[in-house]
Amino acid sequence: MTAQGPGQANQTMSDRTGGTSVAPEKRETGPPSATPLYRRLARKEARVREDQYVALSQLVRVLARRRTDRSGARLTENTLIRVAIDLLLSRANRLTGNNERELRASVLDTPAQSEVFRHQGNQ
Repeated sequence: MTAQGPGQANQTMSDRTGGTSVAPEKRETGPPSATPLYRRLARKEARVREDQYVALSQLVRVLARRRTDRSGARLTENTLIRVAIDLLLSRANRLTGNNERELRASVLDTPAQSEVFRHQGNQ
């Protein structure tokens, strides 16, 4: 598995861990009703900007208060991140660009949405 981060272009997970292989986290595969959702999902860590984290946390609280049916799983930041990934993947054919700003602009519906991020000083 190849992972790229700052100063780590084209390094494998074993390269970055001093030659020891890092196996993906084992997920439980029992019946869906018996295994909690978080145990059935793959773990992936991502770095987000502080403004993204604050806005995401606020949005989760707003959506949780608006819920009319509280019998299902609770809403979390991870819930919204999974929804955002699904949205991005559904627009994969629109993705073009050489950096985060260009990629973002290529998948957002309106230029105004992209301008919000540009004014926050995000590339």
